[in-house]
Amino acid sequence: MTNNDSLSAQAKPSSKRIEDFLKGGLPALSVEEALAEDMLLLDVRTAEEFAKGSIPGARSFPLFDDLERAEIGTIYKRVGRDAAVVKGLEFFEPRLQQFLLSLSAIKSQQLVVYCARGGMRSAAVVRLLEENGFRVSQMQGGYKYYRQYVLQQLENPTPPLIVLHGQTGVGKTLLLQKLPDHLDLEGLAQHRSSLFGAIHKTPRTQKDFEALLVQKLSELPEDLFLFVEGESRKVGQVFIPQIFANAMKSGKLVLLSATLETRISRIVEEYNICDEQSIQQIDSILQTLKVALGKVKVEQLRLWLKRGEIENIVHMLLVDYYDPRYQHAMSGYDFALKLSAEDLNQTADALITFRNQMIENHCQQSVNNV
Repeated sequence: MTNNDSLSAQAKPSSKRIEDFLKGGLPALSVEEALAEDMLLLDVRTAEEFAKGSIPGARSFPLFDDLERAEIGTIYKRVGRDAAVVKGLEFFEPRLQQFLLSLSAIKSQQLVVYCARGGMRSAAVVRLLEENGFRVSQMQGGYKYYRQYVLQQLENPTPPLIVLHGQTGVGKTLLLQKLPDHLDLEGLAQHRSSLFGAIHKTPRTQKDFEALLVQKLSELPEDLFLFVEGESRKVGQVFIPQIFANAMKSGKLVLLSATLETRISRIVEEYNICDEQSIQQIDSILQTLKVALGKVKVEQLRLWLKRGEIENIVHMLLVDYYDPRYQHAMSGYDFALKLSAEDLNQTADALITFRNQMIENHCQQSVNNV
């Protein structure tokens, strides 16, 4: 018996049942319609597909696991579509009732189901839920179309930006939380954009970062100045889209400052290093700095880490590593405003006043250009 014959035997029953099941049109929505506020998105791709990139707010309800999907794909390629459909049905039928039960708590909501390309997986789930009294639609084109939508949105012009710069620990992220209409890129990336930025975080994928960026931009004013923290093109392992990065460079730049003592205090409070896993992470990162700092300083840092002397570690890293690099990177920047960030509430008030002035000037220029 050939491999193809063996695979055919695994998918022996006829696929007519599911073909009959899927007869007739399915309620379908475009990506834009599916993203409406009153819709609940269900992602029926595998957990692995979901982890690589999903739609913000979507819930994962996998139809198959990764191994099952791989086997179905192999049957599809070697035998054909009908055999693959039947194999999928064999996998899913035993857990059909449990699948429906897991969705019972959201039965009253308007559901939108999507898979990778708007194919058989989402179609089957839509029909199943429809026949069991759910209000449900299929998202046309699945995640593939959504990803295209995100990339198209990222090509749109970016609102004018007020970009906050300052040395490590000055309080830029803390300050953003006190400001209206702000965009926290590090929050979207789940990374502090530093060597130690992933500690206590679960960094997001590029696809999820871009999806969240598009969602956040859609919620903010299109023509008013937005506050954003100054970043390099890379935040952790994700890249800021080029058009947005260009807008950051051409925005109104603000330089924040604070004493070394204040910066150390804020960093120690932010990272809150007290668990063994974080200590091991830091120790591993410190050992990568032997070229930049020298072996003697790195060993001193590691000794302080063992003793729990975190303030000493932060002090040396700021003075000998971060600050010199920041000064070099900022040389040549033209700042529209320079502020102390010792009192973040006062700094926030000053920034809001500055923004209001920028908006007024922008509106006046628009009137003059008419």
